[in-house]
Amino acid sequence: MGLHMPGRCVALALALALMAALAARPPDAEAGHESTNELVFEPISGSETSPASGHGVIDYRGGSGPESRWTIQLQFVDLAPDSTYVVALQGRYGEPDTPEAEVFTQLCVVQTSPSGDGGCWWYLLGMRRIDVVQLRLGTVDGPPVVQATRKGDGPDSITSVPNEFSPPPSSPVASPIVPSPVASPTIG
Repeated sequence: MGLHMPGRCVALALALALMAALAARPPDAEAGHESTNELVFEPISGSETSPASGHGVIDYRGGSGPESRWTIQLQFVDLAPDSTYVVALQGRYGEPDTPEAEVFTQLCVVQTSPSGDGGCWWYLLGMRRIDVVQLRLGTVDGPPVVQATRKGDGPDSITSVPNEFSPPPSSPVASPIVPSPVASPTIG
């Protein structure tokens, strides 16, 4: 009984190649928002008390990266009458943990009615993440009034539900097969 060394070397090389390929894969954590994102807006903790609230959907409509397509439909109540607000998203652009990922960018403008209600509908291209969305008074740099987040530290929320355009769920990654250090008999 002898050792079949070329077979073990091939198996080891394949196992190492599989591990390297899995390590080089981009993380899927940022892609969870490529779905129907349901938003619930509530006053921001620690800010002035406001009776305002809102709800809506940011819906993934296909494509990838900067060419991904999105629709936004949001409604707000109990805001200041006849006022302008901006819906601002934190981290629309930029790689994770970069300054660009912290910047708030304008998604759409809300002009309230005399009763203080308003909403917006918008179609846009490219959205890197949806973790914090705020309604701000006047401009994208204005004071935040209400927000929706994934943080789970308040009554506001962002939840994602896959839709017909969502990427397929990633299957659990199996552990690579590593050859046993115990020799086996050669067949043949």
